[in-house]
Amino acid sequence: MTNLPSRLALLICLVIPVNIEAQEQSHSDSASRKSGTYLKAGLAQWQGNIFSKNSLTQWDVDLFGADYELTSVNLTIETYFKNTLLQLSGLSVGYRKDNLHRAESGHMISGAVFRDFDIKAFALKASIGIEWGMPSFNFDQTEFASADDGTIRYRHTYIYRNTDIPFIGTTSDGVAYPFIELSVVQRPWFLLFETGMRIGFPTFNLDDYEVGPTDRVTHELNRKRVMVPYVFADIGFRLF
Repeated sequence: MTNLPSRLALLICLVIPVNIEAQEQSHSDSASRKSGTYLKAGLAQWQGNIFSKNSLTQWDVDLFGADYELTSVNLTIETYFKNTLLQLSGLSVGYRKDNLHRAESGHMISGAVFRDFDIKAFALKASIGIEWGMPSFNFDQTEFASADDGTIRYRHTYIYRNTDIPFIGTTSDGVAYPFIELSVVQRPWFLLFETGMRIGFPTFNLDDYEVGPTDRVTHELNRKRVMVPYVFADIGFRLF
C-alpha cells in the first residue's frame, strides 16, 4: 500500500492533460452543463492487505492478514445529464475484468450514480453504486503461523459469496457489495480523461483453525466488512 499515492500521482500526470481550452470550456459549462454519453476504457491497480483480528488466542494481530495485488481492465458507458436530476449529474454501467490470467473468475458488473463539481480546468466527481459478479480468487488467501509449544494456526480469508450467478447455473458463487468513488475528470472536445480511486465494501470470511500440541483442533469463523480500494485511469470518447 505504500506506493499507492505515488501510482495515483503518476496516473494523474499521464491521463489528465493541462490545456487552456479545457479551462475556458469549464466556465461556459457552469452556465449550461455539458451533457453526453461516453464510452470509457481503462486500467486499475489493486494492492493491499485484508487486516484482521485475533479470534482464538492473544497472539499479535499482525501475524495474520491477507496480501493481495492484481491489475484489472474495465469498460464503462457513462451518461452526463444536461441538468442535475435529484442532485445527480449522471449515471454509469460498467464491466471490469480482474486478473487477466484467470478466465473463470474476476468478472464484475457495476452500476452507479454520480455528482460532479466543476473546478476550472477539471471536475471533481463523487460516485456511489453496487458491484455484482464473480470476484477474483486473488482475494482468497491463507496464512500460517506456529508457536514455540508446537501449536499451528492458519487463517483462510476470502470474500463471502452472497448471491447467485444465473447464467452459470450455480448458487452462492457471486458477490454483491456497495462502493464509493472519487475521481478527477476532464471532458475537452469529444474526449474524456479520468483518474481516481474506488473503494469497495465486500464482506470477508475469516476462517481460523488452530491445531494444538495434543492434536486438538479449534475452529472459528468470523465475518466482517472490509474496505478494498484500487486506483484507476480511464480514457473515453463521446458516443452522442
